[in-house]
Amino acid sequence: MMRYKTDRPRQQSGAALFISLMFLIVLTLIGLSAANVGILQERMAGNVRETNVAFQEAEATLREIEERLVQISEGASGGLPATIPVWADAIADLGISRFDCTLSGIDPDDIPWQTAPTTGNDYYVAELTDTVNVGGLIFGSACRPMNEAGLGAASRYYMVIVRAAGPAGVGRRVVQAIFYYPA
Repeated sequence: MMRYKTDRPRQQSGAALFISLMFLIVLTLIGLSAANVGILQERMAGNVRETNVAFQEAEATLREIEERLVQISEGASGGLPATIPVWADAIADLGISRFDCTLSGIDPDDIPWQTAPTTGNDYYVAELTDTVNVGGLIFGSACRPMNEAGLGAASRYYMVIVRAAGPAGVGRRVVQAIFYYPA
């Protein structure tokens, strides 16, 4: 039998160690990136949820105010303030043109909010009336038909604006509706 004698150890270049460390660094960067993306997506989903909850809260308050307006129109108190501003007062309160039905040009913080009795969210309501100005001309809201034929004396249009926030106070939403109560 023949034996091989090695007097010195073989020289190793360490290429396997270098390549494995590079793979480890790349995999670590991919893992960190995936974790950051996951955290960001979770935050975005939370914000969408907050916004949806705020919208649902605003819709619930809108329905509450509409129910109370029906009660008022039928002669009950409805639990709202004794006097609901008419359109001319709303123009002054909101600082808008009588033709501005969308209210897109005003800051929601400038609206004189009131608190809804049941939901506790903010609301503002104005009756969209026709009034006669000094010259004897009908001055009304562009947000409703003027002198609509066939309306009874008790028929009413209301502009209802509602503001609500999600559970964490994020995702504040403002909802607006024109509510018609036929007589």
